[in-house]
Amino acid sequence: MERPIKDIIDHALETKVFGEDFSFRRGQREVIEQIVAAYQEDPESTVVIDAPTGTGKSLIAMWSSYILKEMGKRGYLVTSDLALQDQYEKDFKRLNLNWPSIRGVDNYECFVNGLPFSLGDCKMKGMGYEQAEQLSCYGHCGYLQNRRRAIEQPIALLNYSFWLIQRNYVQTRMDEQEREAPFKKRDFVFFDEAHKVDEIVQNHFSARIDESVIDRVVYLNRFISRHNIPAETQTKNRLQSVVHDLMTTKGREPLFKAIQEFRGIAITYRAAQDIAKKTAKKRFGQKTIPSDWASAFTAFDRLKDIYCKFDDYADLIKDVGLEAMVIDQREDEARFTCVEEAKMIQKYLHEQAGFKVFMSATIGDPRAYARIMGIKGARFIRMDNTFNFDKSPVIFVNRHKLTYREREASLPKVVKILDQIIKKHKGQRGIIHTGSYQFTNYIKQHSMHTFRLMDYAGSKEKAETLELFERKEDAVIMGPSLLEGLDLKDGMSRFQIFFKVPYPSLADPLIKAKLNVSNDWYNWKTGVSVMQGVGRSVRSEDDWAITYVIDASFMSLINKPDFFPPSFKERIKIVK
Repeated sequence: MERPIKDIIDHALETKVFGEDFSFRRGQREVIEQIVAAYQEDPESTVVIDAPTGTGKSLIAMWSSYILKEMGKRGYLVTSDLALQDQYEKDFKRLNLNWPSIRGVDNYECFVNGLPFSLGDCKMKGMGYEQAEQLSCYGHCGYLQNRRRAIEQPIALLNYSFWLIQRNYVQTRMDEQEREAPFKKRDFVFFDEAHKVDEIVQNHFSARIDESVIDRVVYLNRFISRHNIPAETQTKNRLQSVVHDLMTTKGREPLFKAIQEFRGIAITYRAAQDIAKKTAKKRFGQKTIPSDWASAFTAFDRLKDIYCKFDDYADLIKDVGLEAMVIDQREDEARFTCVEEAKMIQKYLHEQAGFKVFMSATIGDPRAYARIMGIKGARFIRMDNTFNFDKSPVIFVNRHKLTYREREASLPKVVKILDQIIKKHKGQRGIIHTGSYQFTNYIKQHSMHTFRLMDYAGSKEKAETLELFERKEDAVIMGPSLLEGLDLKDGMSRFQIFFKVPYPSLADPLIKAKLNVSNDWYNWKTGVSVMQGVGRSVRSEDDWAITYVIDASFMSLINKPDFFPPSFKERIKIVK
């Protein structure tokens, strides 16, 4: 008979499992008990948690995982990026949980040759993980040791990319070989930053190609010939023809034929890579792999990344049908995506996990989220916001719309309002969410406060601009990509302006295709972006910042019932 949830929690508190001074925040214990009770009622069910910043959702995930572990269950904690994984690892260390964390192979360096682990000495010699664990360098190998602990321990921390690869690509390969997968399907999974799941799955299983693949294959052909490796190769002309078709052909049916032909070429180089590794193992034994071989294995790996995506994509389209293909052919690249995201999420995520808990500070409309994610019958838990927002209103200036039809007439008037707000916040740092680089440039050319404004072009310049922004007391940073990932606490930002409501760009063929299928997704994604952006400047209970929305298109969102959580809607003050 399982121990009662209450007894496990009380015993953990008494024995200081989570530290000497630990105490639950408001609502945490109740949510933890609800999660575990949901598992007991149905181990294949789903829980969705809307947990605003400050409610401690990572602790909720850790406590729930601990209780389930005490009940003899095994599970994963899955994070969206390396920064969040860092934070979880710090929490594990601070709380003495000793739970393993594993990242992608190229976050680790080979002790022998100093290269990323995917190009480590053992990998280039074609050794399996079991063989590599017998080598003398195992004691110095961060990846192999973390991997072993993550496989063996009942709870492990992974990021989405690693988990998706293990539960799909690796599981499939192990099944084909009638071998046991290292990271099996477990009893439960906690998915953090769950508002990103649709984008993460889409990006992970979308296929991309450009002409650089031709140069890579030509390089590998020369390497194979020069070193007398007994592997089959393909002609440059055939590959050029297929890549040209992928980048220019119109029509789903002929394009899918080109995708299948590319898969045929790729199989040749998958086999060639295996033969090259066996050859290296035979020729070099205990010696270090020469540099030209290392370079060739780098090329093989990059080619493998491309054809694995095409493998996954082709299998998906076979399941959902050609009409789900979305084609984005540009001058320098072709990208192939799938409009049926709910089916993708079902296949690659839901079916690979048992009991699932999706957590985010910005779930938005729960009904829309459930439809987009293909979730049926989920238990939805919305936690109360613990922050004091008395000094952090969302002021909505309901006057001028920046829609495509109205922007030309509205832009000068909206910039005038923008200037009034910037003037009001003299001596304070702030953010402008511009919505696009086009609007960023317009503001630069027409604002009266250009001496305070800072902008950027691209991620590298963005990081440099943020460093300068932190050192200038009255700076205002602006751009279209400031909605997530910034921690501008306290005086780092006392105001923020949504110049344009951040609707996803219809210039992206996938977004346009998804809008044609459902308005739900388009509006939901916009609402999530708004809430994420608002959260950049209010980071703790005593923090504050004033938010302004000066695009009147916002009215269509706030008029939707249950679209925003009550704690957010209460902050909105509409002015003319």
